[in-house]
Amino acid sequence: MSVTDIALATIQAEHRALSAVLHTFQELLGKVEAGYGAPDFGLFSAMLYYIDDFQERCHHPKEEKYIFDSLRAATPEFDGVISELQAEHVKGAQAVSRLHRCLVFYQGGMPGGIGMLKAGVDDYIARMHEHMRCEEALFERSRAVIVEHDWARIAAAFDENDDPLFGSNRRQAFGQLYQRILVLAPHKLKQGMSPASRF
Repeated sequence: MSVTDIALATIQAEHRALSAVLHTFQELLGKVEAGYGAPDFGLFSAMLYYIDDFQERCHHPKEEKYIFDSLRAATPEFDGVISELQAEHVKGAQAVSRLHRCLVFYQGGMPGGIGMLKAGVDDYIARMHEHMRCEEALFERSRAVIVEHDWARIAAAFDENDDPLFGSNRRQAFGQLYQRILVLAPHKLKQGMSPASRF
């Protein structure tokens, strides 16, 4: 594999990891809302922590620093798309903060709390799926624009991420979440993971 292939495969694996967590979150909330189980607030908190700590604070900043900046330096052709994606990163971080608040309200017994949290998660999922689709389309188009040296920097930067849930050094705190995703995540999401991060 070329360094370009390695970089893009790692980014796509991180996208699939987020999709697996979000799908599991949505499935569990749906079951609780339908009366098929009690809420597991510790598990819900772990999901939000993963989304916030890894995706919002690690994955997105590296996309901006290494890929978006390399594209802007190479050509103005993608400036409009990049600006939109960066704005979506800001909105995504704000949405995660709102989800944290919704979870606190729900756990505190707020009437309709489960519905508020589920609606927030559903909206975040829809936005993130479209966002990741647009990013991956842009990254494919950037193959011939970003030079190999920069792709090597990108690959090295993302290789350092070591996803705390799916990476080679999974954190013990995410053990229960990992097992639930193993059961609930669709097979198509598992197929998208890198070999090191598959279930």
